[in-house]
Amino acid sequence: MGFMDSVKGIAEKVSGTVESGVKSVTDSTKKMGEKTKVRNEINKLESEIHNAYFIIGKRYFEKHSEAPEEDYIAPISDIKSKTERIEKFKLLLASYEDKQPCSNCGAEVVKGQKFCDKCGTKIEFPEPPVIEGFNDAVQQPVEPVPQTEPLKRFCTNCSAELEPNQKFCDKCGTKID
Repeated sequence: MGFMDSVKGIAEKVSGTVESGVKSVTDSTKKMGEKTKVRNEINKLESEIHNAYFIIGKRYFEKHSEAPEEDYIAPISDIKSKTERIEKFKLLLASYEDKQPCSNCGAEVVKGQKFCDKCGTKIEFPEPPVIEGFNDAVQQPVEPVPQTEPLKRFCTNCSAELEPNQKFCDKCGTKID
């Protein structure tokens, strides 16, 4: 066996190893792609199930919120109170923006309008709502600081009362410090 035969044998081994490596990488990449597709399909199905649960819950709430079964009283009460709170926040936000929704059609009405320009409903802008735990701090009226009269000054020579900006006594002419 000559040198060329040895080189040829080594080249064939290297070539086989490279082919094996390429096939392994290709198989791994293919497998990784398939795993990703499977994970995506699982996530999609789980999301669809979650949405179905949401729809069931919303429909139950809409049908039974006035007389829920005992197990559902607390969460339904929670949903109602949070919905009311959301509505108050929307009104508060609208008051900051000097606008509000029309009570009849929901169209946006700007402060100063007396009637809705979409449906003609008379508009009244209520005081901004008080929301417990948010803007419910009672504002204590600030008592005015009593105005004190400036201290009276007297002439050191003749004891005459002086005006605040007087530099000399108008009774005796003494210079005031």
